[in-house]
Order: sequence, then structure tokens, then C-alpha cells
Amino acid sequence: MIYGYIRVSSDRQTVENQRFEINNFCQRQALPVDDWIEEV
Repeated sequence: MIYGYIRVSSDRQTVENQRFEINNFCQRQALPVDDWIEEV
């Protein structure tokens, strides 16, 4: 199982942007994200 981990630590970061970039990376590497963990 592959988890995408998102942690937002400043006002300039967003969950959406991080999820977008992680998804792009995983698609290029052929890695399916099964579930997400978010810390805000």
C-alpha cells in the first residue's frame, strides 16, 4: 500500500498544491497512491 503524505506548515503552502505535485510524481513513476495522510 502506498500512502501520500501531506504536511502544511506555513500559510504559503496548500494541501491541494502538495497533492497535485505528489500525484504528478507518482504518475511519472507509475506508483498508485492508495490513501492520503494530511497534517495541517
